[in-house]
Amino acid sequence: MNTLVLAVYAEGRIDERFLPIIIQRTAEQILIERGQSVVDVLDPIVLDFKGRTSSSRADRILGAARQAAGYHALVVHADADYPTPDRAMRERIQPGFDLAREAGDEVCEQLVGIVPVRMTEAWMLADLEALQSVIGTNLDAGALGIPQRPKQVEADSDPKQTLRSAIQNALIHRRRRSRRINLDKFYEPLARHVSLKRLQAVPAYRRFVHDLTETLIALHLAQ
Repeated sequence: MNTLVLAVYAEGRIDERFLPIIIQRTAEQILIERGQSVVDVLDPIVLDFKGRTSSSRADRILGAARQAAGYHALVVHADADYPTPDRAMRERIQPGFDLAREAGDEVCEQLVGIVPVRMTEAWMLADLEALQSVIGTNLDAGALGIPQRPKQVEADSDPKQTLRSAIQNALIHRRRRSRRINLDKFYEPLARHVSLKRLQAVPAYRRFVHDLTETLIALHLAQ
Protein backbone atom coordinates (compact mmCIF):
# COMPACT_ATOMS: atom_id res chain seq x y z
CA MET A 1 0.00 0.00 0.00
CA ASN A 2 1.26 3.49 -0.87
CA THR A 3 1.24 6.26 1.70
CA LEU A 4 0.66 10.00 1.29
CA VAL A 5 2.55 12.32 3.65
CA LEU A 6 1.37 15.91 3.77
CA ALA A 7 2.69 18.86 5.76
CA VAL A 8 0.56 21.83 6.87
CA TYR A 9 1.60 25.38 7.70
CA ALA A 10 -1.37 27.23 9.22
CA GLU A 11 -1.77 30.79 10.44
CA GLY A 12 -2.78 30.02 14.02
CA ARG A 13 -3.10 27.36 16.68
CA ILE A 14 -6.86 27.21 16.29
CA ASP A 15 -6.54 26.62 12.54
CA GLU A 16 -4.20 23.72 13.33
CA ARG A 17 -7.04 21.98 15.16
CA PHE A 18 -9.41 22.10 12.20
CA LEU A 19 -7.57 22.28 8.90
CA PRO A 20 -5.27 19.22 9.07
CA ILE A 21 -8.30 16.99 9.59
CA ILE A 22 -10.16 18.62 6.68
CA ILE A 23 -7.06 18.32 4.49
CA GLN A 24 -6.65 14.63 5.34
CA ARG A 25 -10.32 13.83 4.77
CA THR A 26 -10.30 15.74 1.48
CA ALA A 27 -7.22 13.90 0.23
CA GLU A 28 -8.82 10.59 1.18
CA GLN A 29 -12.01 11.50 -0.69
CA ILE A 30 -10.13 12.56 -3.82
CA LEU A 31 -8.14 9.32 -3.79
CA ILE A 32 -11.31 7.24 -3.34
CA GLU A 33 -12.84 8.93 -6.37
CA ARG A 34 -9.77 9.32 -8.58
CA GLY A 35 -6.95 7.31 -7.07
CA GLN A 36 -4.88 4.96 -9.19
CA SER A 37 -4.20 2.61 -6.28
CA VAL A 38 -4.94 2.18 -2.58
CA VAL A 39 -3.23 4.99 -0.68
CA ASP A 40 -3.04 5.45 3.08
CA VAL A 41 -3.23 9.17 3.90
CA LEU A 42 -1.24 9.73 7.07
CA ASP A 43 -2.12 12.41 9.63
CA PRO A 44 -0.71 15.66 8.20
CA ILE A 45 2.45 16.99 9.87
CA VAL A 46 1.86 20.47 11.33
CA LEU A 47 4.86 22.78 10.91
CA ASP A 48 5.53 25.66 13.30
CA PHE A 49 7.13 28.87 12.06
CA LYS A 50 4.73 31.35 13.68
CA GLY A 51 7.13 32.21 16.51
CA ARG A 52 9.75 33.53 14.11
CA THR A 53 8.32 37.04 13.91
CA SER A 54 11.59 38.58 12.74
CA SER A 55 11.20 36.99 9.31
CA SER A 56 8.62 37.81 6.66
CA ARG A 57 5.71 35.51 5.96
CA ALA A 58 7.28 34.59 2.61
CA ASP A 59 10.49 33.59 4.41
CA ARG A 60 8.50 31.51 6.88
CA ILE A 61 6.76 29.70 4.03
CA LEU A 62 10.17 29.08 2.50
CA GLY A 63 11.32 27.67 5.85
CA ALA A 64 8.26 25.44 5.97
CA ALA A 65 8.97 24.23 2.43
CA ARG A 66 12.51 23.37 3.46
CA GLN A 67 11.31 21.52 6.54
CA ALA A 68 8.78 19.65 4.40
CA ALA A 69 11.43 18.46 1.94
CA GLY A 70 10.79 14.80 1.31
CA TYR A 71 7.07 15.06 2.02
CA HIS A 72 4.66 14.64 -0.88
CA ALA A 73 3.13 18.13 -0.54
CA LEU A 74 2.98 21.19 1.70
CA VAL A 75 -0.40 22.88 2.28
CA VAL A 76 -0.12 26.54 3.31
CA HIS A 77 -3.07 28.30 4.93
CA ALA A 78 -4.08 31.96 5.00
CA ASP A 79 -7.46 33.45 5.82
CA ALA A 80 -8.76 35.61 2.99
CA ASP A 81 -10.30 38.43 5.08
CA TYR A 82 -11.76 39.49 1.72
CA PRO A 83 -14.83 38.41 -0.33
CA THR A 84 -12.65 36.12 -2.48
CA PRO A 85 -9.44 34.18 -1.80
CA ASP A 86 -7.54 35.68 -4.74
CA ARG A 87 -5.95 38.61 -2.91
CA ALA A 88 -4.82 36.52 0.06
CA MET A 89 -3.35 33.93 -2.27
CA ARG A 90 -1.55 36.58 -4.28
CA GLU A 91 -0.25 38.64 -1.35
CA ARG A 92 0.17 36.17 1.52
CA ILE A 93 0.95 32.79 -0.05
CA GLN A 94 2.30 33.18 -3.59
CA PRO A 95 5.43 35.18 -2.57
CA GLY A 96 6.46 32.32 -0.30
CA PHE A 97 5.76 29.77 -3.03
CA ASP A 98 7.90 31.81 -5.43
CA LEU A 99 10.78 31.86 -2.94
CA ALA A 100 10.53 28.11 -2.43
CA ARG A 101 10.50 27.40 -6.15
CA GLU A 102 13.49 29.68 -6.72
CA ALA A 103 15.50 28.22 -3.83
CA GLY A 104 18.60 26.34 -4.77
CA ASP A 105 18.44 24.00 -1.80
CA GLU A 106 16.12 21.09 -1.07
CA VAL A 107 12.46 22.03 -0.59
CA CYS A 108 9.06 20.39 -0.93
CA GLU A 109 8.18 20.70 -4.60
CA GLN A 110 4.38 20.35 -4.38
CA LEU A 111 2.84 23.46 -2.77
CA VAL A 112 -0.89 23.96 -2.25
CA GLY A 113 -2.73 26.97 -0.84
CA ILE A 114 -5.83 26.73 1.35
CA VAL A 115 -7.65 30.06 1.79
CA PRO A 116 -11.00 30.08 3.62
CA VAL A 117 -13.19 33.17 3.12
CA ARG A 118 -13.09 35.06 5.39
CA MET A 119 -11.65 32.75 8.01
CA THR A 120 -11.57 29.06 8.87
CA GLU A 121 -14.67 29.30 11.06
CA ALA A 122 -16.80 29.95 7.96
CA TRP A 123 -16.33 26.32 6.91
CA MET A 124 -17.61 25.19 10.31
CA LEU A 125 -20.94 26.85 9.57
CA ALA A 126 -21.49 25.05 6.26
CA ASP A 127 -23.13 21.92 7.68
CA LEU A 128 -26.10 22.50 9.99
CA GLU A 129 -26.46 18.82 10.95
CA ALA A 130 -22.80 18.55 11.93
CA LEU A 131 -23.06 21.71 14.01
CA GLN A 132 -26.23 20.46 15.70
CA SER A 133 -24.57 17.15 16.54
CA VAL A 134 -21.37 18.68 17.93
CA ILE A 135 -22.96 21.36 20.09
CA GLY A 136 -25.91 19.17 21.08
CA THR A 137 -29.00 20.99 19.82
CA ASN A 138 -31.94 20.57 17.46
CA LEU A 139 -32.35 24.30 16.79
CA ASP A 140 -32.58 25.15 13.11
CA ALA A 141 -30.28 27.52 11.23
CA GLY A 142 -32.50 30.52 11.87
CA ALA A 143 -32.63 29.92 15.62
CA LEU A 144 -28.89 29.35 15.77
CA GLY A 145 -28.25 32.45 13.68
CA ILE A 146 -26.15 30.78 10.99
CA PRO A 147 -26.46 30.99 7.17
CA GLN A 148 -29.26 28.90 5.71
CA ARG A 149 -27.14 27.51 2.85
CA PRO A 150 -23.48 26.42 2.73
CA LYS A 151 -22.60 28.78 -0.10
CA GLN A 152 -23.73 31.74 2.03
CA VAL A 153 -21.04 31.28 4.71
CA GLU A 154 -18.50 33.33 2.74
CA ALA A 155 -20.79 36.38 3.00
CA ASP A 156 -20.48 36.33 6.80
CA SER A 157 -18.07 39.11 7.82
CA ASP A 158 -17.34 37.54 11.23
CA PRO A 159 -17.94 33.76 11.14
CA LYS A 160 -16.07 33.24 14.41
CA GLN A 161 -18.59 35.44 16.23
CA THR A 162 -21.44 33.72 14.37
CA LEU A 163 -20.16 30.35 15.60
CA ARG A 164 -19.82 31.67 19.14
CA SER A 165 -23.36 33.07 19.04
CA ALA A 166 -24.75 29.80 17.69
CA ILE A 167 -23.25 27.89 20.61
CA GLN A 168 -24.54 30.50 23.05
CA ASN A 169 -28.04 30.25 21.54
CA ALA A 170 -27.95 26.46 21.98
CA LEU A 171 -26.86 26.79 25.61
CA ILE A 172 -29.57 29.34 26.40
CA HIS A 173 -32.17 27.06 24.80
CA ARG A 174 -31.03 24.31 27.19
CA ARG A 175 -31.21 26.79 30.09
CA ARG A 176 -27.45 26.69 30.46
CA ARG A 177 -25.70 30.01 30.48
CA SER A 178 -22.00 30.53 30.06
CA ARG A 179 -20.28 33.86 30.48
CA ARG A 180 -17.50 32.75 28.19
CA ILE A 181 -17.78 30.25 25.35
CA ASN A 182 -14.65 28.15 24.82
CA LEU A 183 -14.62 27.60 21.07
CA ASP A 184 -11.39 25.60 21.15
CA LYS A 185 -13.04 22.30 22.03
CA PHE A 186 -15.40 22.45 19.03
CA TYR A 187 -12.85 22.74 16.23
CA GLU A 188 -11.66 19.14 16.08
CA PRO A 189 -15.11 17.48 16.32
CA LEU A 190 -16.50 19.88 13.71
CA ALA A 191 -13.60 19.02 11.40
CA ARG A 192 -14.47 15.33 11.71
CA HIS A 193 -18.23 15.75 11.31
CA VAL A 194 -18.69 18.47 8.68
CA SER A 195 -19.89 17.06 5.38
CA LEU A 196 -17.35 17.45 2.60
CA LYS A 197 -20.22 17.29 0.13
CA ARG A 198 -21.76 20.36 1.73
CA LEU A 199 -18.39 22.09 1.86
CA GLN A 200 -18.22 21.61 -1.90
CA ALA A 201 -20.87 24.34 -2.13
CA VAL A 202 -18.36 26.80 -0.62
CA PRO A 203 -16.25 28.32 -3.45
CA ALA A 204 -13.00 28.62 -1.47
CA TYR A 205 -13.14 24.98 -0.41
CA ARG A 206 -13.98 23.91 -3.94
CA ARG A 207 -10.87 25.74 -5.16
CA PHE A 208 -8.76 23.91 -2.59
CA VAL A 209 -10.17 20.57 -3.76
CA HIS A 210 -9.25 21.46 -7.33
CA ASP A 211 -5.69 22.48 -6.40
CA LEU A 212 -5.13 19.43 -4.20
CA THR A 213 -6.49 17.17 -6.95
CA GLU A 214 -4.02 18.69 -9.43
CA THR A 215 -1.20 18.04 -6.95
CA LEU A 216 -2.22 14.41 -6.48
CA ILE A 217 -2.34 13.99 -10.24
CA ALA A 218 1.18 15.46 -10.49
CA LEU A 219 2.27 12.91 -7.89
CA HIS A 220 0.74 10.12 -10.03
CA LEU A 221 -1.60 9.19 -7.20
CA ALA A 222 -4.81 10.36 -8.91
CA GLN A 223 -6.06 10.70 -12.45
